[in-house]
Amino acid sequence: MGAIRKGVVKKRRDNTDFTEYAEGGQVWDTPNPKAKSKPLTPGKKASAKAAAKAAGRPYPNLIDNMRAARKK
Repeated sequence: MGAIRKGVVKKRRDNTDFTEYAEGGQVWDTPNPKAKSKPLTPGKKASAKAAAKAAGRPYPNLIDNMRAARKK
């Protein structure tokens, strides 16, 4: 293993504000849903892609997809 440099913090590629996700806890701490999941509709996929683009990411992440799936 290489040496660990103190005080070096890697910068993120995007400027995601994680404070908005803190309210409900971590995504992986919630139990799996009982119902079978459905694929995202083309409109919801476009919404997730737009959210990723607005955040400076090349493709949507789990949070973008979950937010798009929750919208009506």
